[in-house]
Amino acid sequence: MKKILVSICALLVANVTLAQQSIMFDMPVKKHVKMHIENAQPTNVQSSNTITSTPIWSEDFANGIPATWTNSIAPWVYRGPSTTPNTSVGTQGAYGAGTPITSPTASNGFIIFDSDFYDNNGNQSGMGTGPYPTPHNGDLKTESIDLSGYTDLAVKMNSFFRTFQGQAIVRFYVNGVYDSEVEVHTDLDVNEQSEVDEQLIVRMPPSVPGNSNVQLEFRFDGTTQSNVNGSGYYFWILDDISIVETPSNYIELNQAVVGGYWIDYANYTGAGLNFIIGLDYTVTPTSQLANHPFVVEGIIKNLGSTDQNSMLKYEVYGAGSYTGSSLATPVLAASSTNTVDSVLVAATPSLSPPVGQYGVRIWAESDSSGVITAVSDTTFKLLEISDYVYGKDYGEIVSTANPPNPHPSWTIGGPTSQYHFVTRYEMYADEQLYSLKAYITDQSVVGAEVKAIIYERDTTATTGSFFYEESDNYTITAQDLGSWVDIPFVLPIDLYNGYAYECGLVGFQHPTDSIELGTSGESLYNGEHRLFDEFGLSSQSAGTPTWYYLTNTPMIRLNFDPSSATLQSFNCVGTSCVDPGDGTGSYSSYSSCEAVCGVISPSWNCVGVTCVDPGTGNGTYSSLAGCQANCIQTGLDETELSFSIYPNPSEGIFAIKLDAATSFDITVYNVLGQPVLTTFTDKLITTIDLTSFEKGIYTVELKDKEAVYIERVIIE
Repeated sequence: MKKILVSICALLVANVTLAQQSIMFDMPVKKHVKMHIENAQPTNVQSSNTITSTPIWSEDFANGIPATWTNSIAPWVYRGPSTTPNTSVGTQGAYGAGTPITSPTASNGFIIFDSDFYDNNGNQSGMGTGPYPTPHNGDLKTESIDLSGYTDLAVKMNSFFRTFQGQAIVRFYVNGVYDSEVEVHTDLDVNEQSEVDEQLIVRMPPSVPGNSNVQLEFRFDGTTQSNVNGSGYYFWILDDISIVETPSNYIELNQAVVGGYWIDYANYTGAGLNFIIGLDYTVTPTSQLANHPFVVEGIIKNLGSTDQNSMLKYEVYGAGSYTGSSLATPVLAASSTNTVDSVLVAATPSLSPPVGQYGVRIWAESDSSGVITAVSDTTFKLLEISDYVYGKDYGEIVSTANPPNPHPSWTIGGPTSQYHFVTRYEMYADEQLYSLKAYITDQSVVGAEVKAIIYERDTTATTGSFFYEESDNYTITAQDLGSWVDIPFVLPIDLYNGYAYECGLVGFQHPTDSIELGTSGESLYNGEHRLFDEFGLSSQSAGTPTWYYLTNTPMIRLNFDPSSATLQSFNCVGTSCVDPGDGTGSYSSYSSCEAVCGVISPSWNCVGVTCVDPGTGNGTYSSLAGCQANCIQTGLDETELSFSIYPNPSEGIFAIKLDAATSFDITVYNVLGQPVLTTFTDKLITTIDLTSFEKGIYTVELKDKEAVYIERVIIE
């Protein structure tokens, strides 16, 4: 594969076309990595990118949006201390966490264009029903600003941006006529967001400074880009906007990597119908590292007004100490004659440290005659060198979402899902794979089954890969919850140097059992992690088996350790089936142990029109589906169905529509027949909110003095 760096320049505006299918997701969780490295700390080098000049013009929105500014039909709005909502709330959209910007003066107010809310009014089931549905643009233009007498200026602002298909653009007008524009946050992929306190420096195109009548316009562009799932989304929040003289020395380091994604990938040749991308791995076995040492690479961007002579540097700490640097590289300032203000660089030497845990600090700095003139912000990487394990997740994770999400994960099997969740691994040496190591969250159900699966990447295949191998089914036990689990292959799987494989887990559709696979970190590119909806069960797939890409990194590792290939076996301990972990259990399967161990299997009785598990194992029906097919259908036959539910399936919020305005008691039951919600209605349309309950199948019962009406709803 040939990679071409498109020059990243303050004057260049480019549209991105997505080849893969993408879908909207709830606000992704920002995660902190927990990896304690003993007796080692990196050198503390602070960024010298500081703008100290007095602003020529500024606005901190302490008094709202100025009356002299021009707003669009789909408007930017002000969040202030006394507004509703106030400064504690960001987006109100259905797919956001509501986190506000954390700018220096956020407490006195900021502005937001809330594309998410404008399209769905805060309801995931209401896409296209909001006050200003997509496609839409949000344009906010300032009053006239006198910039005469200046030759090189920049717009400084605090920005918090999240995108699906939306773009964030700063536009410039001279004498009331459009002059030029700069797109910002171009490093974000679908469903990604910036930091909540990100400060942007946007260099003005050279045709703008020196004019006495200049206007800035902040555009959320929700019309130019789109895919099969829509346009626009999610939001752009701004605060503390000012115009300053461009500093002479100002550099930025973007997209630092250690796996060769930018440059070193070209030194490796793919085998078969495959190519090498050069991915980052957080855990690397010595066998792979011997043929593929780490190479620190990144993009240095010049945001200053003068040409820079810059270097990419790194420092390793932890189990060992190492340093490296690129050669000094010219990074030219953007100007009317130069549109290339960024360069790709790689530091030397490459890294092949011994087994242990390491931290890597990566930064860029500029030098003039031996004097450091500019230092970028620092990027940190965590690396572990292992004997047998190959991984790309960060391990233990902590959510910083608001409110916190204690279980960052993906459901791969359950009442309405049978997904294959896989991630790409590239081989730099021949290996024998004995098991997949996966993190199973404590939200999974004991007794649920899962299997490991391997696809071989094939650039000629319709889906980009073909089936290679899979394990036997693995039964989740109580010991597995909240733990790393080795899912063994019956025989070791041969993986070959130069090939790429997609490795992951497959869940199974089941009325009560579900599997939650932990996630940690984000993809390097769209398509690194993929999900296969095997039966088209999701609302997006609509019955058609479909591949998607996901941005969250699945906690799936390759284990080349022969000792990890122990197959499951079980002993009966009290009334529990326990895997001793060494293959010596009395029973070869969970079901055979369960049959003699006194474990009470689920069973159901038909109580009225509801299926209830008596907890004794002696219910009339051995499966929930069998009970529902008879019990609920009997209830439906007794009375004429006179209401409908939409959307169904839903994300948790749905409406009950009656044929006539009649009074009913409403009860919603879970799959165990337990009531989870009761209410009353005398309206034609009643909204029900089950977003706080687990995904699955629920029974909705409407009851009056004469009849009982039943319908099922699926919550995804």
